[in-house]
Amino acid sequence: MKKVLGIFSILTLHMNAWSQSEMNWFTDFNICESGDTLIFVPEGGFDDYNSSWFLNGDTISNGNSIDILNYGSGLYSLELYGQDTLYDQFNVIIDLDNPDFLLSMTDSEINIDSIVDICLEDNPSLITQSSVQEYTHFWYLDGIPLGIEPTQSERILVIEDIIEEIEFDQQYEYQVEIENTCGIHLSKNIVTMFVNECQCALEMPNIFTPNADEENALFKPINNHEQESEPENICQSTNFSIEIFNQWGRHITSIRSDNEYPSWDGRNKAGREVNDGVYFYRIVYQVNIYTEPKEKEITGFVHLYR
Repeated sequence: MKKVLGIFSILTLHMNAWSQSEMNWFTDFNICESGDTLIFVPEGGFDDYNSSWFLNGDTISNGNSIDILNYGSGLYSLELYGQDTLYDQFNVIIDLDNPDFLLSMTDSEINIDSIVDICLEDNPSLITQSSVQEYTHFWYLDGIPLGIEPTQSERILVIEDIIEEIEFDQQYEYQVEIENTCGIHLSKNIVTMFVNECQCALEMPNIFTPNADEENALFKPINNHEQESEPENICQSTNFSIEIFNQWGRHITSIRSDNEYPSWDGRNKAGREVNDGVYFYRIVYQVNIYTEPKEKEITGFVHLYR
């Protein structure tokens, strides 16, 4: 007998749950804390219904209206009980009227309270606080809007994405505005930054043929930054020198080319042609990071064919 009652009770609960009707009274929305934050039971013949308001599943009120500001952001739901059960649920986010947010670098170890001097290869990026990450961002360079590209309307601004807008070794001020339902708000700080290209890589071939046809007769870098016109490809390097060794480690020749790219014609230090084979090279040069020059070194192997 008890088992029958238990089954009957479960069936009754299921029937009640199935009789609920989901309505479309509300949609998800943001609301400004300084605006009208009252939400009412919808109109339309619900005078004979009792109402219950819930926040994240907990009952908060049984009245005809609630003031969202008293409860905060979250998942709200309204249930009306009468001849049937009607309900609706919706997300509400309360926007601050004057959000206090700062602009910083994605690398938190960088001190933004002083002028930032950074390498493009370090992938410098600016970011706002997580509290405003959902809002539309408007980025400014020296007070001028950067535009409405997707990467410039989000929380993170990658400097490489706007490389065409800046010059190396030039100081710029970066600031951002965010927009919410309360209006447009400016970050409380400005980040001042220099960006330079600090790592001037040399792309070296792995084969060269110093023979009579004069094609591919020199072992030298494939890239030539001096002929570049795009700022991000210009390389400021000087004081080049190259050393060549055979595959057994014997020194073949040393060449110093100063500010010109280094090259080797396949001859030893006595001016004689060396045999076909594999040779080891070591190139040393100086990367001019303006006030802080830095020496770099690359090594590798090259195949010589005649």
